[in-house]
Amino acid sequence: MNAGTIEEPSTHPSLLERARYGDDEGWQMLVQVYGPIVYRWIRRCGAQSADAADVMQDTFLAVAKALPRFNLDQTGATFRGWLWTIARNKLRDRQRADQRSPIVLDGEALQWAERESSDPPSELADDVQSIQNRMLQVLRQSTDPKTWQMFWRTAVEGCDPAAVAADLNVSRWTVYKARARVLQRLRKELKDFHR
Repeated sequence: MNAGTIEEPSTHPSLLERARYGDDEGWQMLVQVYGPIVYRWIRRCGAQSADAADVMQDTFLAVAKALPRFNLDQTGATFRGWLWTIARNKLRDRQRADQRSPIVLDGEALQWAERESSDPPSELADDVQSIQNRMLQVLRQSTDPKTWQMFWRTAVEGCDPAAVAADLNVSRWTVYKARARVLQRLRKELKDFHR
């Protein structure tokens, strides 16, 4: 991994706080954003799809219990590294517990599962991109479709706000407000993903 070109992502402190103190929306967002990453890590360790899904579920059960003790302000602490440690331990637990039909890992995958490193079996840049993409998907699901369309067409596709307003039969001011509202929410949720 090339740690010199991209910084370790942190998780937005308010998202962790919301999940930590039982906010259902915050917890759901945390799982939606990080669940696919954990699943991918476990699959890269050689687990079959069903086993990876079980280990992911076990991981987030453990995260729910341990999250109040996680301290993002501790030197060197990253949510990604902490999450990988839990996922790796849950994979090991599952291998030990299921002796009748243990998860069989190939040589390279077994090395990832047995390493004590806080670095998961994925590239940092891939995880950062995945976090940002999943956050966009989560925010899109919780945004009014017309508002999202105004944002997407003007901020992403570069369409003229007047043309979007005419297409959607709204004022230009409404388009500007919708775009600003979504951009503000995106900035809020993503601002601390990089330290």
